[in-house]
Amino acid sequence: MNTGNKGKPRMRFLLFLFLQLGMITLVHANTSLVDSVKSKVETIWTQGDVVGYLPLYTYHMPYAYPPEKLDQYTDIPLGLGIGKGLYNNRGNWEGLYAMTFRDSHGVYQYMAGYGWIPTWNLSSNGNWRVGAGATVFMMSRKDIFNYIPFPGLLPVGSLGYKNLSLQTSFVPGGDGFGNVLFTWAKWTFK
Repeated sequence: MNTGNKGKPRMRFLLFLFLQLGMITLVHANTSLVDSVKSKVETIWTQGDVVGYLPLYTYHMPYAYPPEKLDQYTDIPLGLGIGKGLYNNRGNWEGLYAMTFRDSHGVYQYMAGYGWIPTWNLSSNGNWRVGAGATVFMMSRKDIFNYIPFPGLLPVGSLGYKNLSLQTSFVPGGDGFGNVLFTWAKWTFK
């Protein structure tokens, strides 16, 4: 019976058409995503306020490190950062930043990224705020890939009063690495 062979080209054509429609949809979705990111970055850059960052403290969780290692690490990250940020129409903070600071070994590391922190007012005048969100970034460190940049995603907590915010992020890890609370101050210049 040759009727089965006649159906194969039709099935191949339908499969080809389905794959092409899928590819077109994927390209369109990625174009929309790229356009959305581009628009967000442009809005932050043109409408955002200048923001300064001051790394304050690195807390190594004692359960993850032997005491002799903890004694070798620095808790004061010494560094600076700058960026642009704004509160969007939903009241959430969004910003772009670049920062450098000393890692636990006292060696400078570099990072740049985007932060998004949903924020809630704690006072009727909006002076006190609390927030919890995330940051996505590129980082380079000597002890990880010898300064070749790598991506990261971390949670961020924030407590703010007027132009000043104290923010912290937890770096997860295992036995002898990670498990760090990194805290910095953020000042918005208005």
